[in-house]
Amino acid sequence: MTVIEFFAQTPMENIIASLTMEITKIIFVGDNRLMNDFKPIYKDFIESRNLNNVEIAYRGINRNNLLGIVEVLSDIVEQEEQCFFDLTGGEDLALVAMGMVFQKYPQKNIQMGHLNFNSSKVTDCDNDGTLVSVKKPEITIDELIKIHGGKVVYADKDADGDFVGAYEWDFSEDFKKDIDIMWDICRKDPKKWNSEIFIILKMCEFLHNKNMLSVSANITELEDYLINENFKYFPINGFLTELQSKGLINNLNFKDGEIAFSFKNSQVKKCLTKAGTVLELKVTVTALEVTRKDGSHIYTQCMNGAYIDWDGGENKESDTFNEIDVILLSDLIPIFISCKNGQIDDSELYKLEAVANRFGGENVKKVLISTYFGKQGSSKQHFCKRAVDMDIVFIDQVHKLSNSHFKGLIKQLVNS
Repeated sequence: MTVIEFFAQTPMENIIASLTMEITKIIFVGDNRLMNDFKPIYKDFIESRNLNNVEIAYRGINRNNLLGIVEVLSDIVEQEEQCFFDLTGGEDLALVAMGMVFQKYPQKNIQMGHLNFNSSKVTDCDNDGTLVSVKKPEITIDELIKIHGGKVVYADKDADGDFVGAYEWDFSEDFKKDIDIMWDICRKDPKKWNSEIFIILKMCEFLHNKNMLSVSANITELEDYLINENFKYFPINGFLTELQSKGLINNLNFKDGEIAFSFKNSQVKKCLTKAGTVLELKVTVTALEVTRKDGSHIYTQCMNGAYIDWDGGENKESDTFNEIDVILLSDLIPIFISCKNGQIDDSELYKLEAVANRFGGENVKKVLISTYFGKQGSSKQHFCKRAVDMDIVFIDQVHKLSNSHFKGLIKQLVNS
């Protein structure tokens, strides 16, 4: 079957037929200047889906010339044996022209349909009661970013041993339990958690111990190191003792002015050396588990720490990169989430808006989740109003929620 897509500036609308139908040929109809940038992106998308046998064609139109659009569509109908016109995208004048062509060729059995992004259902628009689109549309976060011209960069060790890119967590049942344990410690006093995690991070930096699980530091030398870094050391013996009692570290030893211990594993270490990670993972794991009444998962994919290259090409130092704490997909609805376990700068709203609007499309939902964020009175009112103006859902004080309320919150994000 030949599918005709009315080219839209929202990339998701241009790939709907590829997601829902068995196609042999696809023809994009639209402004040539707009379609030119999309051609290599769509070609890459088709190849990644192993749809190499699909023929791709482009027909340019003057979007202000109704009769010219009718002429192009008529030519397509006359040349193609069986046509399906996807009415999900496209401008008003093009859709008017489609109506005229539909009436002009009653004998051609032209098929038309429209997809509802919220329900992922295709509606028959030619009144014959037949739905040509039968597959439920599915897309991955990588594909979502790719069709918007970007690329998710995955973690690879650089020369210093740092992870640059999205880290692919192993969400084993044991690690999920560790996340819950760490969140329960953090939520008692997020500000205190941040300070204590900072000291652990500095211990690892001081020892140049970025990859090893064992930590051993002389307190006096650590204090001097922190002074040189314009920070002040404070004891975290009680915190470390609690971490050991919960099985997150082991071999803890305070002796002769030194602190020594070992992290349970590398994933726990990543959580205990970056203060905000535990909130991000709590959101991610909860999203992975929430279901509808029929038992189906609400979120088809969840990613923590999505590291996005804006131009999608080979990585260069001059490239623009942004990291989004959590991205969720509920079928075709993307949710970009910023998680803040501490004070929030106003620029965080603009960063979230810019990245979500660029790579999420028209149907994206933007959410900012925080514990305490260090604003009160008129400052907080201004921040909250700005979030509303930018269509960002702001949820504060999440550390005070019970586990069931937290789960309910994550479950409802798709409807926010």
